[in-house]
Amino acid sequence: MKRLLKQLFAGLIMLSSAVLVNMSAAESQETGRSKPIVLSVQMEHGKSVYRLNGKTVEDRRENSLLNNLMQVATERGNKTLVLVIVDERAPFTEAGKLQTALDKIDMPNRKVFIADFADGTMNEIHRDDKAIAIPKS
Repeated sequence: MKRLLKQLFAGLIMLSSAVLVNMSAAESQETGRSKPIVLSVQMEHGKSVYRLNGKTVEDRRENSLLNNLMQVATERGNKTLVLVIVDERAPFTEAGKLQTALDKIDMPNRKVFIADFADGTMNEIHRDDKAIAIPKS
């Protein structure tokens, strides 16, 4: 009897987890959510190297950052979350360049991170709607 109860309990757990997985998959299809896009700039040998989902871009005209972003936006939709990761050794203007590229193709859903690739860590940059005055001392 105990064995039968254990098997029944194990079967219920497996069934409920399968139902949860199917429900979450259906929910993500309904809401149009997909895996985020990773757009990064990393300093290598003193130069900025741009990557989109791990693939190097900006190395020739046909492989430009804008062309690749436009292709991803067409395939996955412009509401897809974009994770912008900027190497801490890169000039901060690189963050602006990547955000300008996303603005040009109308991909507003993004999060920006500053990364230390050597440590494998990153911190998110948060923007506030309200401006703060610069202290005068």
